Amino acid sequence: MLRLTLIGLLFTLSLQFVQAEEPTPPYRLAVVNVVKVLEQAPQAAAEGKRLESLFAAREAALAQEQLELQRAREALQATGETLPEAERIQRERELRTLERDYSRKQEDLREEIRFAKDAALEKVQEQVEQAVEAVRSEGQIDIVFRESNYIVASARVNLTDKVLAYLQQQFDSQQPTVAPNSSKAPEPASGD
Repeated sequence: MLRLTLIGLLFTLSLQFVQAEEPTPPYRLAVVNVVKVLEQAPQAAAEGKRLESLFAAREAALAQEQLELQRAREALQATGETLPEAERIQRERELRTLERDYSRKQEDLREEIRFAKDAALEKVQEQVEQAVEAVRSEGQIDIVFRESNYIVASARVNLTDKVLAYLQQQFDSQQPTVAPNSSKAPEPASGD
């Protein structure tokens, strides 16, 4: 009996000792809607504008070439019946050659645009990942889930807006600052 009492007393003391230790703090979880961040990040918009301006001249030249091809096709259709057979065949060959060249140029441009978009997307995705990591670290969050890995989350654990704010801050800090009115003479410091 004494033995059972002693075992019970030791068991009780060990339970009190275990309860006296501080419990491990709960894990902090958060979610980020990466699709929304990629759509609304200023870096993505800037890359889109950069790509647009990069390829605008070539797209305009191809559009002009397409118009010229259409005019040549219409002219051949209008005068094709009145031309001698040999000349008509020669013009049709020339037109087909021009159309093939146009198609190649168009396909080459599409491929270049696709590669440039992929590279720009990869660059923006890296920036988003860095922003998520910075916001996660700053908030001392243990795990961050993507929008595809959860069904619904409260606003308290949704980091999407914080990540967008971080990206906006990074974007703004990288933009060159322009003095609003540099023609003004500097004002004297107080006390002069």
